Amino acid sequence: MWKLLPWLIAAKALAAPSSACAPCHRAIYDRYRLTPMARTSGVSSGEDLARAAFTHAATGFRYRVYRDRGALAFEFAKGETRGSRALPWFIGSGATARSYLLSDDGYLFEAPVAWYSASRKWDLAPAYDRYAYPFLTRAALPACLNCHATGVNPAVGTHNRYTDPPFAEAGIGCERCHGPAERHIASALARDIVNPRKLAADRRDSVCAQCHLSGEVRVMRAGASWNTYRPGDRLSDSVAIFVRGANPGMTVTSHAEKLQQSACKQAVGDRLWCGTCHDPHGARVSIDTTCAGCHACKAKQQSGCTGCHMPKSPVTDAQHVVYTDHSIPRRPRAAASTSANDIVPFPGFSGSPRDLALAWAVIASRPDRAADRPRALALLDPLARGNPDDVEILVYLAEIYRNAERPEEAIPLYQRALVVDPSQLTALVGLGGIHMERGQFAEAIRLWEDALTRDSGLVLVRTNLAMAYLQTGDKQSAERHLLKAAAMAPGLTAPLDLLKKVRR
Repeated sequence: MWKLLPWLIAAKALAAPSSACAPCHRAIYDRYRLTPMARTSGVSSGEDLARAAFTHAATGFRYRVYRDRGALAFEFAKGETRGSRALPWFIGSGATARSYLLSDDGYLFEAPVAWYSASRKWDLAPAYDRYAYPFLTRAALPACLNCHATGVNPAVGTHNRYTDPPFAEAGIGCERCHGPAERHIASALARDIVNPRKLAADRRDSVCAQCHLSGEVRVMRAGASWNTYRPGDRLSDSVAIFVRGANPGMTVTSHAEKLQQSACKQAVGDRLWCGTCHDPHGARVSIDTTCAGCHACKAKQQSGCTGCHMPKSPVTDAQHVVYTDHSIPRRPRAAASTSANDIVPFPGFSGSPRDLALAWAVIASRPDRAADRPRALALLDPLARGNPDDVEILVYLAEIYRNAERPEEAIPLYQRALVVDPSQLTALVGLGGIHMERGQFAEAIRLWEDALTRDSGLVLVRTNLAMAYLQTGDKQSAERHLLKAAAMAPGLTAPLDLLKKVRR
């Protein structure tokens, strides 16, 4: 199922680039530009190409990363299936790893290759080893890019199409933590800019949690979007965040969640926050001195307090990487289960009936969580009757009904969702599928052609669309879509097999 989000709205323009802060804050600006946060995205060019060729043993595909006229690109090959793609943008600071983006007519997708800093090697990106072919069409969503770049610029009404360049400023800029700077630049008054350290604890912590608290499930509040939150606000006003009730394993962005689990945090409360041990501008902070404020540790380890109590540990959502365990364990912990047997709101985040229903719907939509569909259905169904214009509720419920082979109940939900939001991608795809199954090919074609303007990388939708065109006798349109599908998913047999039949 396609990831369901409140539909995209135009990104709010960047009030001022970070460079506008430099004349008055030169030392801070120069120091910050060297931090990992400032380098979380940008134009690919100067990457380390050591060990840039590798073979994925499970599939036999060979990959190689190289420079093409100064820009980064990669190629893949196995038998007659081969190709290459440019990698115009990188995502990630490179402190641990770095991922890359592909571009197809402005639509951005995550690349299947990544650079892993600790092992100094190129390999498949996280979760790409599950595919039997080079997977080139995982949509790069604005909500994801927003934690790596500043001023993300999606094309309105699309899933993953962007202007060129796709963001106004590479990396995390000053306004991400300090809010719009235009008034402050004009007045030079402290009251005209956000200083996170001077905010109330929940608003202060929200600045970091916007990107460093993933939880088990995030649910946007009704009417909120991926770019609703602004520094100085409470993040809980824009999003509900649920975590697993049991102690879960670490993920790449579970820093705030793990800190909340620590005995230190539970003992001192709001006094301990991200800024206790981290200066986001890059100044050195003595963590041992900070710890000594509460602890008189007799151990004299060369690695300091963090060497024993904040070990580097593997994460559950990426391979080849380790991250600092912010739960500050007194002793190393055994690996925790990743199953979501129960979920609760993260402290400070309330969970309304709508939030809880959508959270379970998100979980139930995962390939290995189909058993949770009845629970999600029981929570969603009464909400849909009382909230006929809540697109997320309508579409998640429709998906459950369709997966349960109850199309009659899914159809009116999809239709209502498209009345409220004609660009709702999941509704376009799902309703088109039902029309196709019923032999209503013209209607399936209309819906799926619309869906492909929102996300061009829906390869299976494109292949099914070609089948619908064949049913109407339009071989030319069928061939056009199959050629595009084959180009976007080399190695996937379905569009190639159908293309051969069309050309007989």
